[in-house]
Amino acid sequence: MLSALLLGASPGLAQITPPTGPIAWPPPPKAGPTVEIVTPSDGSMFLAPANIQIAALTAYFTDTVATVEFFAGTNSLGVVTNSSKGLGGPKPTPLPEALFWLAWSNVPPGGYALTATATDLAGNAVTSAEVDISVVTNFPPCVVITKPKNGAVILGPTDVKISAAAIDRGGGTVTQVEFFEGTTSLGVVTNIPVTYITNKQGVVPIENTSFSLTWSNVPLGNYVLTAVATDNDGATTASQPVDISVVTNLPPQVKLIAPYNGATYFAPATVGICAAAKDPDGTVVSVEFFEGTNSLGVVTNSTAVTNLAGIYDQFCFTWNGVAKGAYTLTAVATDNAGATTTSAPVSITVLPPPPPSVRITSPGRGEVFIAPANIWICSATRYFPDRVASVEYFAGTNSLGVATNGPGFCFDWTKVPAGTYSLTATATDVAGTNIVTSPPVGITVRTKWWTAEHEAVRGSP
Repeated sequence: MLSALLLGASPGLAQITPPTGPIAWPPPPKAGPTVEIVTPSDGSMFLAPANIQIAALTAYFTDTVATVEFFAGTNSLGVVTNSSKGLGGPKPTPLPEALFWLAWSNVPPGGYALTATATDLAGNAVTSAEVDISVVTNFPPCVVITKPKNGAVILGPTDVKISAAAIDRGGGTVTQVEFFEGTTSLGVVTNIPVTYITNKQGVVPIENTSFSLTWSNVPLGNYVLTAVATDNDGATTASQPVDISVVTNLPPQVKLIAPYNGATYFAPATVGICAAAKDPDGTVVSVEFFEGTNSLGVVTNSTAVTNLAGIYDQFCFTWNGVAKGAYTLTAVATDNAGATTTSAPVSITVLPPPPPSVRITSPGRGEVFIAPANIWICSATRYFPDRVASVEYFAGTNSLGVATNGPGFCFDWTKVPAGTYSLTATATDVAGTNIVTSPPVGITVRTKWWTAEHEAVRGSP
């Protein structure tokens, strides 16, 4: 996090990569000529005396851009006539984007508002938006509170250790960090000792960037913490605020572990919902499941689970008959002291049901039997909106019989003579409105395992 604060803050010239990628032509509807300062970026800071490269990007001019004049406030920094053209590839109409560069040298300390005015051969002039930069004699330090984390809830009253990481961007040192709650100073930390490490190069001093303070006997309440770092030249920087709460009861923790985010079902769906919950200083007494703001039910019975994530209570609920649609599920855990926590949401989708189907699961396609055969035929039905009442089996167009004993609807076809057969199954629901036939399954019943081809290979008469 601390390194992120340093981006774009190094002294000297700003290293800028020109824009890349395709440029859209023709221009958007109603777009006119534009000019934009692309380096330095707004809010950039430089160390005096600074050498600053300023670049302006022109676009959507219908004539060639002849000049770009750069300004700091109302003071002209110079006029540029040369540009890097053709960033958009082959020259289209209107003209492609172009970059105009200016080197501004030995810039003294101060704050500057940079603009660029582009003028084409026809005399059309356009001025960019302002870009504010600073040139300083000393870069201020960077500081961030590393502990406690933003949003932390701490059991109290208690002592709270506050830690901050601070470094000086200008090559100097951070001499102190002062910690605050709101506008009240909690204390100043100075004289952080140097840490020494031993490696192949010998004993190497490492500057300590961590500053810590213990805030004693913090009462119950909500607090806003900040840290202000001061460097050896007197420059100061305040950290981003960190919000914490000190409470008498820590809230429970809860997470939905089923279904997974993005899960899909077919309507009418049966959705099993499970949440993992635990309480740092007590017990979880209930978990209430929600779809949006609608309560699906409250579960008070749980199962203790131990895995790599630790020990937690698992609360599960079955949501039946879910119609097609998109749903957002959450779980709210309540502990023995009445504190509640809501889980992160999980989104699921219930799709319209596919058409009813039936398929023969036994025998397998191409299976071979020896006559007279006893063949056990079973099937599986899916997506029937109502209960399946019967499955009738056929060999070709000949009915073999009807099975009513689901869910496998198995049927024993006995004393089957030799031959080849194409088996199908026709399933019918209790209302008689859905009648579906399976794809055929071809089987063979032989008088013996060895065919004439096998006998020829063996040399039998």
